[in-house]
Amino acid sequence: MFKLDSPFMNFLNKLCDIMILNILVLVFSLPIFTIGAAVTAGYYMSFKMVKNEESYIVKGFWKAFKENFKQSTALWLIILAVCGVLFADYRIVLYSGLSFDRWLRLGLITVTLIIALGVSFVFAMQARFTNTVKHTLKNSFLMALSHLPSAVLFVVSYAVPVILLYFIPQILPVIVLLAIGLLIYLKSFLFLKIFKKYEDALDTKADEEADNESEDLGIFAGSESIEQMSENKDSKGGNETK
Repeated sequence: MFKLDSPFMNFLNKLCDIMILNILVLVFSLPIFTIGAAVTAGYYMSFKMVKNEESYIVKGFWKAFKENFKQSTALWLIILAVCGVLFADYRIVLYSGLSFDRWLRLGLITVTLIIALGVSFVFAMQARFTNTVKHTLKNSFLMALSHLPSAVLFVVSYAVPVILLYFIPQILPVIVLLAIGLLIYLKSFLFLKIFKKYEDALDTKADEEADNESEDLGIFAGSESIEQMSENKDSKGGNETK
């Protein structure tokens, strides 16, 4: 049971890794404006954990945080701005006294849900694919609509720690130490499964002849998978990316 390669010890090691990942995401999110980069780095390392490719979590997390900082922060600030606009709209409708305010509230709730579905994919995609801010946002929403049940599950999952904390307040220390890292880790299994066919399509496109490279891939058109980009860099003697 307590052998280093036993299932129990492997479980404890994985749990420890998730806890370290959780703490890293929390600490690097403290300035608030760095939340996007911290969550992206969390997904980057979680993908490696799921695929059993992780080596040093802290080192890998810091590397991903630095490399994704600029774009992840831009994505996060855009999301914050949209949330600010939605909050202002809710306040205006609440105190407007309009006779049709019920329909306005319904419309705002619908828009909020659609945005939440798209946002649930943003930072996982940033951690997995190289793209512009514009295309990352666009592809996130297209991906959410294409995989709606999964997107709904991702959004609902954020409520689980809150519900547990409401009914079992004593679980607060566990929530603080594990909730974020565990959610990212568990969602990474489904993200990798969803992303695989798009990564395969990108890899296939990279191997095609020049006259076929203009083929439209729909979602992820113009994107590049991290693995493919790393392989291309390595083949050219370049430095490793992400």
